[in-house]
Amino acid sequence: MTPRSTRTDRSGFALVLVVLMLFAIAIAGGAAYRMVSTELSLSNEYRDSQAALSVARAGLQRFLGEQIGVVGDSVSYAIGNGIATITTRRLVKQDPVDDLYYVRSEGTVTDPRYSESPARRVVATYAWHRMSPVPHKAVVLAAMDTVDVSGSSDGTLWATVDGHDHATSSDCPAGGTAGIAGAIGARNPTTSYAGSLSGNPDRGRYNSVSAVIDSTHIRWDILSDPNFPVEFDGSPPTWASLPADSFPIVRFVGDLSANWAWSGRGVLIVTGRLTMQSGFTWNGIVLAGELGDVPSWAYPTVRGLLIGGLDGTDDAVQLRSGWFYYNSCYAYAADKALSYLDPVDNTVFEVD
Repeated sequence: MTPRSTRTDRSGFALVLVVLMLFAIAIAGGAAYRMVSTELSLSNEYRDSQAALSVARAGLQRFLGEQIGVVGDSVSYAIGNGIATITTRRLVKQDPVDDLYYVRSEGTVTDPRYSESPARRVVATYAWHRMSPVPHKAVVLAAMDTVDVSGSSDGTLWATVDGHDHATSSDCPAGGTAGIAGAIGARNPTTSYAGSLSGNPDRGRYNSVSAVIDSTHIRWDILSDPNFPVEFDGSPPTWASLPADSFPIVRFVGDLSANWAWSGRGVLIVTGRLTMQSGFTWNGIVLAGELGDVPSWAYPTVRGLLIGGLDGTDDAVQLRSGWFYYNSCYAYAADKALSYLDPVDNTVFEVD
């Protein structure tokens, strides 16, 4: 009886030991799983957090690069697998043409498994809103070597370029300035065949075509990009439907022969060659990649600023007819449509 009892005890002990070992293995396995699961979760959280930071930074850069005209309160972009939400707040009105803004970009990235708690990172910066970004240098500012203000060979028809301000303070608060130059090119503009060129001074020059383009402060690569949205693209608006104080951006991609149907106000952007025809009248700013010669019979009218040759390919332009007058009221009203945010250097930071 004794040996049999001993065997039974030993069998019972072995069974208990096996159960304990299995229990221990289960606990160890569970602990290992929890550890791996925790590490994976932390890894995913770090990955999503870094992605959210990238989204926030990308959203901020896109907003600063694309913003033009009036600064909106908020905008959202889908970037990668996240969303960047941009908000702005004006902090300081420094002077009539510059405001300081606080620009905040929140990037969120959502893990489908935990949609209720997306990863969030926020970056911000300070930026000046340059409300009159285009310097008023000359009525005709041409990025080309030869600018000839001329007329017909018999002297009976001619172009008139006048940099004296044709607006007064009764027209708008900015009116009645001392005026600007009549024409500026890469070389001194010329007159021939009774062409009229006057201003304060009548003419000027830069040392190169690139220097003329740089002096405009115009973001031509952005404004001429067909993918960059503007208010009216391809055709002018129905002007009667707009308020009288509306000076929008109107763009035509390619070459344009502008006649009376293209007359209007604001900023006219022609990405290719602009040829001004009979009946064309514009109040504000005209920007052109290239400028075609104006024939002696056309007599277009520009009241504000005409800036041409922005793609750097033109060598010369001849204005044989037309009236090109500086009007500060029209020029400044149009200039506001081109306003943009200029980030303060080294101020991008992460917000806790």
